[in-house]
Order: sequence, then C-alpha cells, then structure tokens
Amino acid sequence: MHKKLNTITLTIIIFLLAFSIRIANYNLTVHNPTKIYFQESDSYYNYRLVNNILNHGYPGDKIINGKEWDIHSYYPPGVPRDYPPLLHYITAVLYSLFSEVCKISLKQFCIWLPPFFGSVTSVAGFLFSRKISGDFGGFITGMLIATYPTYCYRTCLGFFNVNLLYTLLPIILYWIFFEIENCVSLQKKLIYSIFAGFLMFLISLSWNGWIYFFYLVVLSMTIYLVSSSDKKEKIKEIVFPFFVTFFLFLLAFNKLAFYEIFATPITYVHFFSNSNIWYPWPNSYKDVMELRPATMQEIIILIFLLVFIFGIIYTKALNDLFPKFTRIMLYSWIISSILLTMKHVKFFLLLFGPSFIFVGAAWKKYENILNHLKIQSKRKIIVIFKIAILFILVLVFYFSINYAKGYKPMYDDYFENAALWIKNNTNNDTVVITSWSYGHFFASESDRPVSFDGRIGYIETLPIRKILYSNTNLSPDVPTTARDYWINVAITTNNTLLSKNILKMLATSGDNGYLLLNNYTHNKTRSFTILNKILTLNRSSAYVTLKKEGIPDEKAKKILNCTHPTTPRNFVLVMTDEMLLSLPFVNITSKNKLDLKNVYSIIKNGSEKIINKNGKYSLVILDDKALIVNKNYRYSICVRAFSQMKIEGFTKVFENKRIKIYEVI
Repeated sequence: MHKKLNTITLTIIIFLLAFSIRIANYNLTVHNPTKIYFQESDSYYNYRLVNNILNHGYPGDKIINGKEWDIHSYYPPGVPRDYPPLLHYITAVLYSLFSEVCKISLKQFCIWLPPFFGSVTSVAGFLFSRKISGDFGGFITGMLIATYPTYCYRTCLGFFNVNLLYTLLPIILYWIFFEIENCVSLQKKLIYSIFAGFLMFLISLSWNGWIYFFYLVVLSMTIYLVSSSDKKEKIKEIVFPFFVTFFLFLLAFNKLAFYEIFATPITYVHFFSNSNIWYPWPNSYKDVMELRPATMQEIIILIFLLVFIFGIIYTKALNDLFPKFTRIMLYSWIISSILLTMKHVKFFLLLFGPSFIFVGAAWKKYENILNHLKIQSKRKIIVIFKIAILFILVLVFYFSINYAKGYKPMYDDYFENAALWIKNNTNNDTVVITSWSYGHFFASESDRPVSFDGRIGYIETLPIRKILYSNTNLSPDVPTTARDYWINVAITTNNTLLSKNILKMLATSGDNGYLLLNNYTHNKTRSFTILNKILTLNRSSAYVTLKKEGIPDEKAKKILNCTHPTTPRNFVLVMTDEMLLSLPFVNITSKNKLDLKNVYSIIKNGSEKIINKNGKYSLVILDDKALIVNKNYRYSICVRAFSQMKIEGFTKVFENKRIKIYEVI
C-alpha cells in the first residue's frame, strides 16, 4: 500500500511539473479567447485535418475516384491524402467527448492537447523505468523527459504535431517487450506479443518515419534470435505473434505502409546521400532547420555518448537490470538514433526516450554498488547523492520553465487579419501563393487552396507514389521542390513580366508546363532551361521560342496553355516581412546606425534618391528599421512591395505592418 501511494504521488508530481513547463508560454499563445495561435505551421495542417474529420468523417477534403484528396495543399491539382491519421482521429474523438461537458472550440482544444500528451509521456517514462530502476531511478527518467528542452518545445502549448505520438508509443512498445521477457506464463507472453504487434500498427499510423521503429524491432529481434539457444521457443512466444498481428492489421487498414516496408530503404538511400533527388530543382529541405546536420559540438557530444554506450555493452554493466531482448533493443535504439541525429538534428527526439531510461538504470546500478560496499556510512552516501540529484533536477526544472516562457508563436494578429481578408474577399477557388513556411496557415485560416506549403516536396510519399497515384492523372514526378524555386524567382526578380507569368502558371496549371516539356525532351536540364527562357516572354514570343527548340506545333500550344494561360485562375500573392528579410541580398540595420558609405541610393515612401553612383547597395527606410539591399535587387518584387514602390501589373489589395497581398492584372 505504501509503495502504491509513493508511485501515485510521484506520478502526480511528474505530470504536474511537466504540464506546468509546457503551459509556461500561455500569455504569448493565447491573446484572448477568440485569438489563439499555434506555435508553428504544421500545427495548422493537423488542425485542418481534424476539422475535416469532424465535418465529414475523414481527414481529406473530398473523395475522388475512391481516394481521399487534399485540395488545399499543393494546388493545383492537390494531392491524395497520405498523412498518418492517428493523431487526427484521436483528437477528433477526444474533442467530441470533451466538448460534451465543456464549451471549447476545436482550435482551443488542439492548443491545449500537446502539454497533456507531453506530460503523459513523462509519466509513461517514469512508470516503465521504475520497474527497472526503482522509484527514484524512475523519477529521474520521468523528470528528464519532463524537462528535456527540445521535447518541452515540441509538446508545449500550441505545438500540435505528430511528435505527440511518435515519442509516446515507442516507449509503451518497449515497455511491452520488457513485460514479455519477464512473463512466466506462455498465455501472457502471447497476449503481450499480440498487443506489441498492434502497437507497432498504431505507430505506422502516427508518423511517416514509423519505418525506423519497425526496422529497429527487426534488427533487435534478429540479434536476439541469433544469440539465443532456444530460437524455436522465442519465435513461438514473441516473433510469430508480433509479426502476424502487425501484418494482419497493416494489410487490413494500412496497405500503403506494407509497401513502404520494402520501398522506403531503397528510395531513401539517395536522400541520405549528397545527391539532389529533386534535380533540376533545388533541395529545399536544406532550408528546414530541423533537417540540418548536427554541428561539430553536437557531433562531439554524440560521439562521446556513443563511446560510452559501447563501453557499457563491452563491460556488461547493466546486464543484470535488463532482460536480453530489451537490452539489445535499448542499445540498438540509442546507437541508431545517435547516428541518425548526426545526419539530421530532428532525430534528437528519437534519442531522449531510451537515453533517459538508460540514465535511470545507471542510477540503480550505482545504488546497488553502494549497497554492496562494506562501509557503515553507505546509506548516508546514497541519501546525499539523491539530494544532489534532486537539487540538479530542481535547477533543470527552473531553467526549463523560464526558457519555456519565451516560446513565442510564429503567427500573430497581422497574419490572422490577412487570412481573414482573403477568406472574406476572394472566391473559394482562389489560390494563395506564398512561401512554403506559411502555406499551412493560410490553407487553414483562409480556407483557400495554397500552391505550396510545409509538406514541400512530399518526400514521405516518394516510395509509394506509384500505388498512391493509381487511378489518378498525377505524375509520380510531383510534388517536387519546383514551386519553391519558382516562388523565389517570382518575388526576387525585377522583371514584372517574368514574375506575372510564373504566378499565373503556378495558379493555373501547377507543374504541368514542365512535365509536358520533359515528356517531349526527356532531358530535365533542357526542359528547365527552356521553361526559364519562355517565362520571360509574352505568349507569342514564347511560341516562337518553343518552335525554335524543335517542339511540334500541337505540343507547343499545350505547353503554352500551361505556362501562359489565356484565362488564368484567380490567385493572390502573399508576401511577409520574414520572406523579405530571409532573402540573401537583404540585411537589416537600425535607423540610428546607418552607414552611408557605399550607399548607392536611399528608398523611402516609394521614392528613390541616388546619392552615390559608385555605391554598392541601397538603403530601404521602413517605419522602424532600415534594410541594406544589394543595389542590383532594389527593384525586386518583394523589396518594392515593402518599400511602397509601384509594381507594374500588380495591385495591392491588402497590407499591414507585416504582410502585403497583391493581385495580378
């Protein structure tokens, strides 16, 4: 009874401390009951899919030829819905239940759900770890998960993303394997193995990277069987019921994932190499912060951890705490996630679960060593160490909660007002063209299709496109990163005809112009060059150029209908201050620190004054800051938009401090 009370008390403490860290940014996220903001763009994507489930029963926008389609993303033409739906269905069910007893909007519910999941994961880490490490070792594991900065941010108020599940479910799966090995009853082993297979199926519905955990289990089981003398018994008790259950559920409810098992490793060999799988288009994924390689400092830390883990394996220091398979899986999990993190820092989230379970076990081992020492003061030493560890955990909690108070949402009232203007003043089929960073936000809040968004090139679908696109007219060559290239060209060029042609092409035909060209030339580089050339020309001149390139008359007209449409679809171009500041030829400076050396011109209130013909850059004076712009780019579309200069053929229909919206004549 006393032990149960201790466990319940520690569970409540860990949950409340974890939850308090994750809601520390409340004042920054919730301005008032009607204006609340998610932390980042993907949260708006997930929110929109949950809203679809509540509205018509499935995450996609509509059913076309038996397939769910998302016509808000990568439009035209949209894409078949492929995103793992577990988070969306769980949220829809929980919201339906919760809204019966408490009046709350779906957005508010999605804002508050991440802290709950993050706290539950911390508790799960504690409850499992205590089985190996005792209450104190489990408490260490639970508190480390609760205060881990990266995970705190990823589960803070307003960060509604799939990492809520792909961090929790693997810990539970690992726990189940631990229980299997500790069972004496064959019946219980079989029940746990079947449950583990079902959990693996749920993981396949929770994250596009689920294949990592599948191969982690396969690798661990292979090593386990090879090193076991009773292979037949292990196959009967664990391997067979696990895989049979998993594959039955997969074939019944997630057939695409079954195909991924075989296709994904082959496809991603190119992605993890230095080659650009998107050629001739740029690799836009290099601009995604979480996909950057680890820094040298991070690599040194990871290598140190790797050497330490191999030392533990070599010395067999923890063999008495972990059963064999559980031990193999723990080491495989830590080592593989370290290697993946060196390639992309996003995989830090894979590392914290097994690492903190390992830390809890290390404490238990240390405590056991002290207990076996033949000294009278060993109890005092243990108490002193526990107090020291608790003090460190209190400090970590203090720093974590103060750090969490600065988690500022990516969006604010300026974005919300712009989105509402689009929603209230444009047709339902109007395409929003903007940077991929903001696509999910405008698709959700404006309820309009966007040309490009945070799914970028839909890299997750590469292994399964042939199956996913069956019974559709989509080419397996799309989505791609081409739209990132074209949008950047459209806002950085000073050629308004080129910009208008690009925008009309994207809004009306998407990638079809390039695809038609490439079907004729069968040469990606040549198709890329021709397309760039004709988009600088009007329709008649572009036709002449295509004929000179040897394109037959009928094909040339089809290409022109895509690249130079006579009746373009309605669209708006949305440019933000961050899009301007992220351009390589723009730097920001204070108005009080202006250096007029090498200044070619000063642009203010839409007018330009040339002050030094030998200067290298122009100063663009805004309300609260000044921009240093390479003079060759001072007339680029984005710079002109924010410097109040006229843009021929563009009509400004909305503006505020952070956002400019244009229609094209």
